[in-house]
Amino acid sequence: MNDAAKQAVLGAFAHGVYALTVKRQGEEHGIAVTWVSQASLDPAMVVVAVDSTSPTIELIRDAHHFAVSVLHDGQRDLAEKLGRSGGGGSQALKGIRTKPAPISGAPLLADALGWVECRVVATLPSGSHTLVLGEVVEAGLGAGG
Repeated sequence: MNDAAKQAVLGAFAHGVYALTVKRQGEEHGIAVTWVSQASLDPAMVVVAVDSTSPTIELIRDAHHFAVSVLHDGQRDLAEKLGRSGGGGSQALKGIRTKPAPISGAPLLADALGWVECRVVATLPSGSHTLVLGEVVEAGLGAGG
């Protein structure tokens, strides 16, 4: 297989930047993710790919819920901050304006285009990442949406 061609084609797949957040035992965590997709319409589901070495996977499994905030172009600095946080953690969200998701309390980025709050349906190891399938239990538009 031509590895350069493979990387070029996979890199051409459309993707954005999102904030993946979770609240477990009162502690809020957040990371930046780029691989998010709608997985089902009825019931509404999304799938998120998270680096398998990230401690966020275990936090999501323990909390049974997570949230995804859709960032707009003007939030590149937030995406970079969350991306630099490595495994996430409470420090990743420090200084970022958030509000609690209605069911789990997971932090939602207040100025995002929109958000979904999900109940974890399944996790699946997938090479370098773990796929997290979540059923959308709440959704909303943010100040930017």
